[in-house]
Order: sequence, then C-alpha cells, then structure tokens
Amino acid sequence: MNSNKVVLVAIAIVAIGLFALPSSVSLFSGQHTWYNLNDQGNQLPCQKCHADIQDEMVSTDNGVHTTLAGPGCNCHRVNDTRIKTGVANGDGAGNSKPGTKSHAAETIACMICHEQGNQPTYPFAGGFNQSAIEASAGKTTPYHYSHSDGSGGEHAAHNQFIGQAIADDLMEDSNEACVSCHTRVGVNITWTKNENLEFTANENETGTWTVSNFAATGSNETKVHTPNNWTS
Repeated sequence: MNSNKVVLVAIAIVAIGLFALPSSVSLFSGQHTWYNLNDQGNQLPCQKCHADIQDEMVSTDNGVHTTLAGPGCNCHRVNDTRIKTGVANGDGAGNSKPGTKSHAAETIACMICHEQGNQPTYPFAGGFNQSAIEASAGKTTPYHYSHSDGSGGEHAAHNQFIGQAIADDLMEDSNEACVSCHTRVGVNITWTKNENLEFTANENETGTWTVSNFAATGSNETKVHTPNNWTS
C-alpha cells in the first residue's frame, strides 16, 4: 500500500472516531439534562408528547376548566390519599422518591375534585343518591355523590347512568358518564324504550273507578349519532 492510500485510510479512521463513534454513545443532544420532578416546581412538559391534549386545554372553548389551561398536568398528578397517590418526584438534593401507585401520571376519577366536600374550590358535581348509585353499580365507590347529610337525589334521572358507568371498567369510576355529557366527545346511543302505557280501569255501580295494573309495554329502538364537534 502506497503512502497516499495509508494517509487516506488514516484520515477515514480519524473521521469515524471524531463523528461516528460519539454518536453511537450519545445519540441526542440534551439527553443528559433532566427535568425537575419536584411537586412544587415540576418542569415536565407533558405537551411535548401530548400536544393534542394541550390544544384542547388551552382552547377558548374549554369552559369551566379554562383556569387549568397551563402546561402542567394538574389532574394527573393529583394528591389523593384514598387512592394512595404517589408519583415519582425529586428535587435534585437527594430527596428523590420513586412512584408508588404509578410512575409519573395517573388516570383519575373526575370525582376526585368534584365530589362533595373534598375540594371546596371546585364545584360539587353530585346531587345524586349514593345508595341508588351503588345499587345500580353493584359495588361501592369511594367518592361521595350525595349531599353531606346523605339527603336528596332519590329521583335524580341519572342515578343509574352514573352507577352503571362505575360498574363498567372502560374508564375510572363514573368518568364515562361525565365525559359523555360534559365534553365534546361524540356519542352513539341505541335507545330501547317502551311505547305504550297500559292499565286497567274498572267502574263500579256507584261510578267509582279502580285503576290498576299499570305497565309499560311495546318496544321502540332509536339510534342516535352525535359527532365529535371538537376541532383543533
């Protein structure tokens, strides 16, 4: 091999050493700097991955949650002792704590903030009847849907909707009901209802009527499709 070829090979080796090899060890710039995980100063930019959700949160159509429109993940790092919340946190001074129930964020029930008496700064979303809800759900819920004295809600039209949302495991607690009514998510519903009210009416010889045997009969099926009207 002549000297020119040796020089070219040497240059190639040096080039590989200077550029290719460091890249195989450190693929991205910035990968050795970390965000603060302190609960009071959490710098994690959730929107880096969840930009679509951030768009929804900062929208002027965000209604009652406009005040939560910042870049933080307030709801998903909520502190609630009943669910033993414990997301990872640390201040860089040796006080780091690993996540307990979850690593960094948690799926939560809307009622963590909106149950009776838990968060005075947030509106109470109850007015239902706890007993009726739990009977419909077939299990108990740790969240308080009744007023503080347990009164009222016996005739709330959505007791069964709430209860059966709790029974379903698609989302946390009754979130299916909350999301379907209170957000811009579209809903597809198949309503199966009775068509007729039947009863028996008998008049005696003195003109007194006895009305009995009330029953709902017949069946009517109606399909409702309401599209998602959120546009980013």
